[in-house]
Amino acid sequence: MQVFDQEICDIIEKGLEGVGLTPAETLKLYSLPETSKEAAYLRWAGQELSMRAANGVAEVHAQIGLNSTICPKNCKFCSFAASNDARKGKFELPKADVLEYAQRYVDDGANLILLLTTASYSFERLLEMVEGVRSVIGHDMPLLVNTDDMTYESCVALKAAGANGAYHAVRMREGVDTGIPVEKRLETFENLAAAGMSLSTCVEPIGPEHSPEELTEATYRCIDVHPQSAGCGKRIPVPNTELYDLGMHTDVANANYVAVYRLATGLDPRLNCSANTVMTAASGANLAWAEVGTNPRDALERTEHGGRGASFDQQYKMFKAAGWEILDGPSQGWMID
Repeated sequence: MQVFDQEICDIIEKGLEGVGLTPAETLKLYSLPETSKEAAYLRWAGQELSMRAANGVAEVHAQIGLNSTICPKNCKFCSFAASNDARKGKFELPKADVLEYAQRYVDDGANLILLLTTASYSFERLLEMVEGVRSVIGHDMPLLVNTDDMTYESCVALKAAGANGAYHAVRMREGVDTGIPVEKRLETFENLAAAGMSLSTCVEPIGPEHSPEELTEATYRCIDVHPQSAGCGKRIPVPNTELYDLGMHTDVANANYVAVYRLATGLDPRLNCSANTVMTAASGANLAWAEVGTNPRDALERTEHGGRGASFDQQYKMFKAAGWEILDGPSQGWMID
């Protein structure tokens, strides 16, 4: 009869203390065979610690994709990339539709709103959208952007327009599988912090080709910038993108990575992403995204019409099935003076 690896169990037990792990310990957890006994214990521990970190409360954040104009940054995994052949032409979501989506999400019960754009979207247009959405969602609802790298001045302008922060990430193999230097991403992290803007980030998009060493490096890069939310997200292969043939991880592997991140970072941050199945939501992920408009993980102009985008109700039911309560009202901690 196979017995548990005591060293791995000791690392998981340490993780359950909520004080975080060393990179060497995290590397060992990322190296676990995905269907091992220890991996099952890991997933239980990730859920246990996330439940403690968030008092059993999960959140559903809402993303509105504003445009699909082909992007010059050429991320090989992204449907927006000019170097891929996943999209044609130019599409921008009308402002009236953006405001309608934002209002609908507030009515549904979303805990945060995010506006997603490609790097080719006009910054002045983004400021206009931020101001318009802020007027619809009220003062207390957190509003984030996911857009191109930003200077300090552009972060200040976004904050003045009504944004509280940004989703921004150093992607896996940044500068190799993308046209963006890692240093540019790190500069944006610094600019956001200097402007008093919150940060949401993630170890993503993870594919089968990424090693435990790469995942560990990316994990501590996230931890070091003290985000309001972070975690792990697998790559969704989009047809006609350069990395499509590399495939994607199983839901089991994705759930393992979610649990590893939670144990590595400890009790902070409260929000651990990303829940996209009941299995990940039962392994430590307590943040999920509802999505409308354009989406880098499919090629539709409106992802809610048969694409990847899940509705608020779908994410709500997923969390309930995994034993979570759902936050009632705006997410907390994103407003920085």
